[in-house]
Amino acid sequence: MLAPAFDVFCEFLYAICDLLLALPRHAFALSQRKKLLADFEELKQAELEALPPQLPPADVSLKRMILSCGDASGETHAVRLLEVLQQRHPDLEVSGFGGARLKAMQMDVWKPLADLNVMGFKDVAAQLPMFFASVYRFAKEIRTHPPDVVVLVDYPGLNRHLLRIAKRRGVPVVDYIAPQLWAWAPWRVRDFRRADTLLTILPFEQDWYAKQGAVAKFVGHPLADSLAADTDTWQPPEEAEWIAILPGSRRREIRENLSLMLAAAKQLQEKRPAVRFVLPHLRAKVWPLLHELLQAADIHVTPAPDHFHAVLRLCSGAWVVSGTASLEVAALQIPSVVVFHMPSRLGSWLASHALTVPFVGAANLIARRCIAPEQIGHHLDPGALCANLLQQLEEPGRSQSLNNLSELQSTALAPGTAQRAALAVENTLPRT
Repeated sequence: MLAPAFDVFCEFLYAICDLLLALPRHAFALSQRKKLLADFEELKQAELEALPPQLPPADVSLKRMILSCGDASGETHAVRLLEVLQQRHPDLEVSGFGGARLKAMQMDVWKPLADLNVMGFKDVAAQLPMFFASVYRFAKEIRTHPPDVVVLVDYPGLNRHLLRIAKRRGVPVVDYIAPQLWAWAPWRVRDFRRADTLLTILPFEQDWYAKQGAVAKFVGHPLADSLAADTDTWQPPEEAEWIAILPGSRRREIRENLSLMLAAAKQLQEKRPAVRFVLPHLRAKVWPLLHELLQAADIHVTPAPDHFHAVLRLCSGAWVVSGTASLEVAALQIPSVVVFHMPSRLGSWLASHALTVPFVGAANLIARRCIAPEQIGHHLDPGALCANLLQQLEEPGRSQSLNNLSELQSTALAPGTAQRAALAVENTLPRT
């Protein structure tokens, strides 16, 4: 029987090897770009499983589960999954890594990883002792109190280590929100295909993982459940054609993209004087920077702190920095332009020549064609951003854009993701 300290030592060696091999692996992936692009084009789209109005009673026994998520967005998805499982298994005991919201659901949170907001190499390096302590705690619990199942939610950097440890002990593992290895690190699939089930949130991922030897199931995007549960409202200051400006969630993204978007907004208002602009954002920490940049702009933008989806529902179009928000506007049927300005010439070159997928925006990847124009790179022209959005505000471009977004809604963004994920967790357990 492996001691927890030995597990930690093994995972430490894995981490060192990954670090040493990172550059040659990325170089090899770059050399295979044409093949990877061709492979991506051939992937089949999975269909969402239809759910009955009421789920049938559980036919498995689920008494104890270990759950691991390491950031705020992952905790949001974990909370919804746990709500479904607790309804179906009232005596379920849950422990692991999460945050305050999971603790409020009676989960025994060993370390509040989801509340720490650890992102980027610098943050991770500073927290290495804590991460190795977390691996030790997990290995000890798996050894002394093995659960019925381990559920890993997103956060692949830590969770792939936990996956290996759990499988050494023969514990079933479900990985919810399988990492996007098809875009950035395909070699890591050797770790994640050990999971009993990988739950994918984009329709083409099921086929990609299956071709890599994994057991994968498409359950839909959690964003659909978030939108269905959002009851926020926003009262616009005037009746107008509102355009959303979404410059990203981090300060660096905001600095690199907001001024460009504001310049495009000025050009759009010259062409359509009736339009008005709004900037919704939920992160209080970035509002001082947002106010500073908005006050320096030669265009009026209405700030909307503490609002997001409620504002977007009233918008006719949007400029949006590449990321989750680009899929949110698509889910709300808002024509958009995906923007990502790169000050670094090297970063811009890599975006053009090293990506192993044909698009960056999630909506375009799901649709397998460009339904939201992408402006990505070093030299971005505000006039191009304006022209791309203007085309989607006027006919016939607007009707075509709305038709494309409607198709996207039915194929990948239907509510019920948490229920499908819960059924997949139950399917890893023996029937009673």
